Amino acid sequence: MIRERSPLIMPRRRFLGAGAGIAALLYGGRLSTARAQGVEEQMNMMGWADYISPDNIAAWEEANGSFISYDAYASNDEMYTKLLLSPGQSGYDLGMNTDFMIPVMTANNLLSPIDKALVPNLVNIRPEYANQPFDPGNVYTIPKTTGSQGFIYDRSVITRPMETWQDFLEAVKGEASGRVSLLDDLISIAPLLWSQGISMNTTDLQALQGAEDRLGEFAPHVRMFNSYPVQDVASGAIVLAQTWNGNAKQAIVASGNENLVFVYPGPISELWLDSYHLPLGGKASKAAHSWINYVLDPEVAARETAYTGFLSPVAGIEKFLPESVVNDPLIFPPAEAIARGERTIRNETYDRRIEIFTKFKAAAAG
Repeated sequence: MIRERSPLIMPRRRFLGAGAGIAALLYGGRLSTARAQGVEEQMNMMGWADYISPDNIAAWEEANGSFISYDAYASNDEMYTKLLLSPGQSGYDLGMNTDFMIPVMTANNLLSPIDKALVPNLVNIRPEYANQPFDPGNVYTIPKTTGSQGFIYDRSVITRPMETWQDFLEAVKGEASGRVSLLDDLISIAPLLWSQGISMNTTDLQALQGAEDRLGEFAPHVRMFNSYPVQDVASGAIVLAQTWNGNAKQAIVASGNENLVFVYPGPISELWLDSYHLPLGGKASKAAHSWINYVLDPEVAARETAYTGFLSPVAGIEKFLPESVVNDPLIFPPAEAIARGERTIRNETYDRRIEIFTKFKAAAAG
């Protein structure tokens, strides 16, 4: 649960429309073919499916004489549970999780600190993504990918202006009824709060009860809870979907439907940051640090953005990307969308939000 990733219906290296030309442009001969000294022969990494450029993996392996074994997981909680059940013995050298999970992991002593002397490219991280409250000083984490949330809709079906979460909720019950997808994530209840200017992380139990009381108003109109609705939107089965910005881009390109529009709605929405970390007990620490340093190079980070469709928090990637990508607001969220974004917090009402989400899914299924 929370921040799911799933395989694409087409190679991400192609969905931006630049094809193999991007890869050729971005390689640029920068990587040395000399074998790195002291890097372990194999590194075990865990993360979301299809979330790292295969070109970057191949280049790093060739440069270092090492092999990356990658295990894909569906959610933050699945990755967290894997480490929690085998503290210090998970077998992973490098992992990744979303911002709100990091304090839980550090509180349970599941992570090893970053050796910053081995990561000189830390200087390339954009200041706004460094030194976050969930990990002051980046002691345990290094930013990997960032993005926002909104909704995508077919304007041939929903013909009125759509700008806010209130517009979204009205369309759920109206023009899009029965063809609506919500994220399979507790944040699917957030529009009920955001539409009223209330934080998803509110500790006001009355506000949360108000959101629960409205579930029956919207649940009958929801067709599915799907954190990766790309194919359903592209096929036209879904005409209104709550989704993350990069996935909206993929749906638009996959469909070829010029009527699909993505909105960063107000007054509040989500802003998330995924980060790399070192699971306690990892046996390939040098390789893990080497990989982190590698993907913090602007040229390499540009390949990550081109492949995933989500923004890398590394400064200077723009000069390694086509202008069409740099100017695409679905990949580079506009400043106003970022400004109204909030991050999920596991505070005292987190379990209550999970309870409401569970009831929402059950009501929709019924």
